[in-house]
Amino acid sequence: MSTASDNAPLLGTGSDGAHDDAPRASEGPGIAAWWGSRSRDAVSLFTVLMLLGVGLGIWVYGTLPTSDQDEHPHEYALHTQNILGHLDHLLDIARAHNNSRSVTNGHAASAQYVIGQLREHKVDCDVHVQRFVSPVWTQGKEPRFELRGAVRVEFLHTTDFRVMRYGGAEPASIRDAGLAMVDDACTASAHGRVADRVAVVRPSAKCSLFEQAFLMEQLGARAVVFVRSARYRVPSNARVRLVDWKEGDPLMSVPVLSVTHSVGQVLRSTAEDAHVSIETDTRIDVARTFNVLCVGRGGSEADTVVVGAHLDSVAAGPGINDNGSGSMTTLEILLTLARIGYAPRNRLVFAWWGAEEDGLLGSRHFARVLAHGWRNRWSDSEGLGLRWADIALNLNFDMLASPNYIALVHNGTDAPRGARMGSQRIQRVFEDYFVRHDYPYKVTDMLAGSDFLPFVDNGVPAGGVLTGAAEIKSIEDRIEHGGLADAPLDTCYHRDCDTVLNINLVALHKMSKAAMYAVSTLSAASDLRGFLAGRSELRL
Repeated sequence: MSTASDNAPLLGTGSDGAHDDAPRASEGPGIAAWWGSRSRDAVSLFTVLMLLGVGLGIWVYGTLPTSDQDEHPHEYALHTQNILGHLDHLLDIARAHNNSRSVTNGHAASAQYVIGQLREHKVDCDVHVQRFVSPVWTQGKEPRFELRGAVRVEFLHTTDFRVMRYGGAEPASIRDAGLAMVDDACTASAHGRVADRVAVVRPSAKCSLFEQAFLMEQLGARAVVFVRSARYRVPSNARVRLVDWKEGDPLMSVPVLSVTHSVGQVLRSTAEDAHVSIETDTRIDVARTFNVLCVGRGGSEADTVVVGAHLDSVAAGPGINDNGSGSMTTLEILLTLARIGYAPRNRLVFAWWGAEEDGLLGSRHFARVLAHGWRNRWSDSEGLGLRWADIALNLNFDMLASPNYIALVHNGTDAPRGARMGSQRIQRVFEDYFVRHDYPYKVTDMLAGSDFLPFVDNGVPAGGVLTGAAEIKSIEDRIEHGGLADAPLDTCYHRDCDTVLNINLVALHKMSKAAMYAVSTLSAASDLRGFLAGRSELRL
């Protein structure tokens, strides 16, 4: 990309410019003066024509297909401006739904927009809506936590304590409850009486936070307080819920708090004669939501490529980068392939996941139904025309335009053994794109946090690109990738300022084309399974 300083020698003029260096005729009258004025005009005209010619030549050269474009035509057919148009629509939807596109706000309208685009452009696929339910936890007014003993202490919210997500299905008001200190909350026989008390728990690695909290609730605790390790300075905001939650699974009814290590020491030192009061304003609603799937009608079904991105946002903001950038890039890739009449060798399935921000619940539901045969109340009427065994790989796109971005490629070596080789090969495809364009990139983990996880956990290779969230950019990364050091990659991550103004156009351009390159390349591979297994090189 050229810059203003690159163009300055060509465009700059002034008292020392080329025009002032041109030969000047005498000021006197006669043919010489007349010819001098005409010659200056001729030189000026020639200069203008020359500049126009150079500019036209640059423009023509830029529009002609280069050898690179001949080799990778689909990458160059994708237009970033079209993705921005989709993002404008998502922002309008968010503004009409409490500035959010979450499960209970604008997600349904966002999904209708996607479906409308598929129908308007007559995409050659079968569109399915896959329904499921998602628990949605909300917190209203600020909670209070107070200790009464030899001294009275009112703890500070977010500094000393906080209510953990999914900790409490309804508002609670607990007055002067006794404390029960619990060192092992994974087994009922390992602690004393907790009934009608607030259980103060030192977390155990033997079972999950939910299992510990739920056991305390089953034993009659009025609330559960987890004490964090001394290495953490702030209380935890983790979910207290089954990771792979599905309809019919339990949820926490009583409040669940996290406190710092120092607060835990205070509670433990005064446990014999102290009482606590807790007030929370939380609730859990189980809401209906859905995935949108576009199942391609062409290509080898036995080598299906699933291209996915989550469509929902958090309740706190419109989610234009997270994950409008990924979901609308996915949409525009599909519309572009349809426009140019692309016929994949391997079947393409495009998915827009719901309830990702509530714990990857949409993609988890998809995997649970196809990989394990689980059924819910809508299953009988939702034949998707898909078999888990036919899915060769998953490509996941989650946040592609972070303002202080780093171009990140998921590390396939992090995948479980059954999906590791294929994930490493997918990683190599993305790396080929960045190397070919001489774009700096960085490999990042693929351990949790996005919708590739249900695929690799069930033996399907996966990969993707992203531009980062709340991670802080180091000085070394600033030197390599530009931007601002000691600042988040996305300062508006999960906030109400995640609008179109939060989109980095350079990042969106690079990453969307990386996504298109991977989609078109892998869906055109002649021996996709062999390539993923490491038995053959990529052949188109």
